[in-house]
Amino acid sequence: MIPYRNTTFFIVLLFIYWQPLFSQNEIGSNVPIFIEQKSKVIEIEGQKIIQVIGYIAVQENRNNPYSKSIKIPVIIYKSTNPASLEPVFRLAGGPGESNIPKKVTNSELLKNHDFVFVGYRGVDGTTQLKSKKLAKSLKGINNQLLSDASLNNVEQAAKAYLVELKENGIDITAYTIMDVIEDLEYARKALSYDKINLLSGSYGTRVALLYSYKYPDVINRTVMNGANPPGHFLWYPEKTEEILDKWEEIYVTSGQGSVKEAMRVAIENMPEKWFLFKLDKDKIKTGTFVFLFSTDMAVMAFDAYFDAALKQDYSSLYAIQKAYDVFVPRNTWGDMFQKGFSADFDPETDYREYLRSFDKNTIIGANYALLLWGSSGTWQSKPISDEYRQLRPSGTETLILSGELDVSTPVDFTIDKLMPTLNNAHHIVLPNMSHSDVAGKQPDNFKKTINEFFLSGIVVNYYEPQTIDFKPKYKLSRVAKWSFPVLVFF
Repeated sequence: MIPYRNTTFFIVLLFIYWQPLFSQNEIGSNVPIFIEQKSKVIEIEGQKIIQVIGYIAVQENRNNPYSKSIKIPVIIYKSTNPASLEPVFRLAGGPGESNIPKKVTNSELLKNHDFVFVGYRGVDGTTQLKSKKLAKSLKGINNQLLSDASLNNVEQAAKAYLVELKENGIDITAYTIMDVIEDLEYARKALSYDKINLLSGSYGTRVALLYSYKYPDVINRTVMNGANPPGHFLWYPEKTEEILDKWEEIYVTSGQGSVKEAMRVAIENMPEKWFLFKLDKDKIKTGTFVFLFSTDMAVMAFDAYFDAALKQDYSSLYAIQKAYDVFVPRNTWGDMFQKGFSADFDPETDYREYLRSFDKNTIIGANYALLLWGSSGTWQSKPISDEYRQLRPSGTETLILSGELDVSTPVDFTIDKLMPTLNNAHHIVLPNMSHSDVAGKQPDNFKKTINEFFLSGIVVNYYEPQTIDFKPKYKLSRVAKWSFPVLVFF
């Protein structure tokens, strides 16, 4: 029998050495805790701002009481107003992209709100669903990115990666949008915020929408830039074609010529090689789709097609092909697959057959959609609950900003599907803008518009009319030819 005095000493010693078992920020905690690592004063647009960096420790799988703990980074930019209003939580695009910014520039927002960034699990923090082999498979084989052989190769790489994750003790089922939302909610409580605002873009708008579904009482106002309603992680080829029709009208009306005819001729007459380098028609179409995310990039791509059709110069299209190869490794593809497929995958759909059915009637076909969804068959993951896989009524005070030329989150889906379900929403459609232009083309006016809404709930469109500059910022043929010695070397 241990004497009382020694027993007390033993218990104290045990607590000191095994404090994590009793800590509020560890597994089993009922009180969310934010662990601050450092705080410093930084300058944003001439204003002195306090930046707080830390993390939250949460269960990987909240449905498993024995699940391990993972760390999620959190950064707070404190408002300069001691009596600040509801904070703004930023939800970036993706999936597969970080939610921790390298830089913040909205000093006006900070006059009235804290600006908060909670990392996305699967990309930020303890676990990053990054796979070099999966990324490599997405470059295709035999210069046919969308062939069955290439798509089968992606499927096998994905299947092998799932096995690897399991061997490493990572529970892939715990990396869905709903798990991200629980991280956000945990952070909100840990930071002692009553209500919050959401500023979201692209993929982040789906997170914001489902967050408002699950926790409507904690969302004050939400701004969505490029809204992505349920079912739309899949890009629809016919909708891309409709947006190309809009570009066609812009080009023809402005006397620039028929961009769709140039694309058709260039694709039909594409040679096997440009100089020493093999051309991948599928990859060029897929790269073109990504270029359409920005009007400036779109103009560069269209210029490339004019060069190919009128001058038989395919160097510019080869530059688009190489741009795709550079872009692919950057994304966290395991996160992209898991978030997208667990939210929108339909096991009854043969995605290859469905998406290839558009090849004859559309210029660039299914491209990126076919690459991802045509290789989704072996990605085994439990889907999120059906109630979050479909639209439903919401009374959250909402402002949606859409680019009329957006191929990633087309405006028609917002108008026809999402808006009828939102009882307290406003929608601003911006002509001559695509996906990344809404925040990037007129950044000051973007900030004024969202800041006013978060502050007062009043919708003011500060944007000025946007025109298309038909002169490409960079001539892709020059880029390819200047890089020629480097390409030959490698």
